[in-house]
Amino acid sequence: MASTDVFINYRGVDADFVPALLFERLSRAFGAHRVFLDAESIAPGEDYVRRLLEGVRSSKVLLAVIGPRWFATDPAGRRLIDDPNDWIRRELVTAFECGVTVIPVFTEGATPPRPDELPADIAQLGRQHGLPLRRVRSGDDVEAIVREVSAHVPSRRKRLVTVVAGVVLIGAVAVVPSLLRDGNPDSSPGPSTTSSTTSSATTSSVVETTAPVEPELWYEGRLTLDGEAFQTGYTLDTSPPLRQPLGDIGLVCQLGCSQNEIAGTGFAAWTGEGLPSRRQCVDLLNRNPGQRRLSVKSGTRACVGTADGRVGHLEVAEISGPGRMKIDVKVWDKPR
Repeated sequence: MASTDVFINYRGVDADFVPALLFERLSRAFGAHRVFLDAESIAPGEDYVRRLLEGVRSSKVLLAVIGPRWFATDPAGRRLIDDPNDWIRRELVTAFECGVTVIPVFTEGATPPRPDELPADIAQLGRQHGLPLRRVRSGDDVEAIVREVSAHVPSRRKRLVTVVAGVVLIGAVAVVPSLLRDGNPDSSPGPSTTSSTTSSATTSSVVETTAPVEPELWYEGRLTLDGEAFQTGYTLDTSPPLRQPLGDIGLVCQLGCSQNEIAGTGFAAWTGEGLPSRRQCVDLLNRNPGQRRLSVKSGTRACVGTADGRVGHLEVAEISGPGRMKIDVKVWDKPR
């Protein structure tokens, strides 16, 4: 079994969306094989008990998700946490015994448990400093959790330097200055990748060396962003797009998702007639790389780039309130 770095401890009746949210974001930061979530990390046929305890022992950080029902009771009214065989308790006991850093994550307004409310073998949990994870500020709160975990967990791969995917080039390396190069002779040319003397740069680009034919359609449909319902973002590199707190299209939630602004990998506003073609978006994004926020209103049209180098366009179909909008999106696959 490969060792993990981060273990997500949670009570099923209490945790709601949080374990999956943390797993998705931490997996992007550290790699999915370094983050342990039982539903994702235990394969059919594996010994559940052994895998759980090995997962805790091999980790450097355990995130203890604590919500309003963390002190849930059984049908007889007994607190589950008071049972020595309660898995939440067993995982915490193992973490404290093995010197794993335990960080409580408080959701839905939950408050830290007092040491005298806890069994003696996990009373230390009541003294651990924790972090909030609130629906209305989920993006900021998740990033704060990732930063805290990063202080304890060494990177196993080249780290992303922004919320969205990027490639860090260090030293005397080639720099690709544009988001995409289409292979179209009319596309904006960039410097040769072998002649740059720039010492470092960051880009979310995937270079297209040839484009003999237009790629096939990857996805076309309507996405709903709603901060109150926790639909705050999508990654467009899955088809259909995968819902997540961040991604290639997501709400800006620093003020409780109240701004009519979206964030993502890369945007370029389109002011021409109708909706742009893929080739027009490639050219436009090449000229406007790195714009990761876009103020929008009903009818706004823009080109969008994805973390994996796909290209698409969007049109804001409806804004029904703060942090609530419907966006029509079309994304093409990458050239083959």
